[in-house]
Amino acid sequence: MNTGFTRNHPITQLVFFVSVIGVNMIILHPVFLLISFIGGASYICCISGFGKMFKLLGFNSVTALMIIIINPLISHGGVTVLTYLPDGNPLTLESIIFGCAAAVLMTVMINWFSCINKLMTSDRIIYLFGKPAPKLALLISMVLNFSGKLSAHYKEVKDARECLYRASGKKGLIARLRNSVTVFSSIIQWSLENSVDTADSMISRGYCSGKRTSFDLFMFRKQDIVVTALFLVIDVYIIYSYINDMISFSYYPVFTIGINSTGAYIAFVLFFILCMTPYLTEKREARKWKYLQSRI
Repeated sequence: MNTGFTRNHPITQLVFFVSVIGVNMIILHPVFLLISFIGGASYICCISGFGKMFKLLGFNSVTALMIIIINPLISHGGVTVLTYLPDGNPLTLESIIFGCAAAVLMTVMINWFSCINKLMTSDRIIYLFGKPAPKLALLISMVLNFSGKLSAHYKEVKDARECLYRASGKKGLIARLRNSVTVFSSIIQWSLENSVDTADSMISRGYCSGKRTSFDLFMFRKQDIVVTALFLVIDVYIIYSYINDMISFSYYPVFTIGINSTGAYIAFVLFFILCMTPYLTEKREARKWKYLQSRI
């Protein structure tokens, strides 16, 4: 995949993800969370398809529901008491709203990190962190590469064991547990063997035996300069509006959302542009490709 936002320079992509994730982590504003969710979901649908998005939504809905249920049980802050729990602690509206916000934040983070896993390939990670932190860059690159191999190998072993399980004619919970333990044992054994092979390969190729060199084909184009500058300007304005209380919100003790000036609306629009940039870039590339195909 080398179209749309993927063609941008790794530094541009890093600035984008740090900007989006940083704003959501620092400013837990409901409007920002909603915009970020729309942007992340749209981009996942664009690069991975609706099937991937539905799978993530299924996983996120379960974990989000758990957060929404658990937070009011352990957090009793807030002044709007709805009722009292059996242990005597109050159930407040503010704790429920904060649980919903935390659930949306978790969903947003999973969506964006799914995009990072899709875009930030090993060569891009090595390029970004190879010089300042070569060992960390190599570790991250190997983990991302190994996770894909592990998932593929798990599917192969699971399918093979499923065929043997059905052919054996054994049924019941005990048989399924034994089959699952066998699959898990096989995966662990394969992981250890693969780690040893990787270590031996690195030693035989002279890892840490001399000064490290690198090679890349990434070029910082004018388009990357413009897009990166746009991201930084948006970040500066959002931080400025937040510091100057243009965007104010509070979950405890009373849930309030304050939009004190038109600057807040400008911040929302700019953050929407920031989050939708990858999706719009992909769509523009797709339209351009269709136009070129129609000219053939």
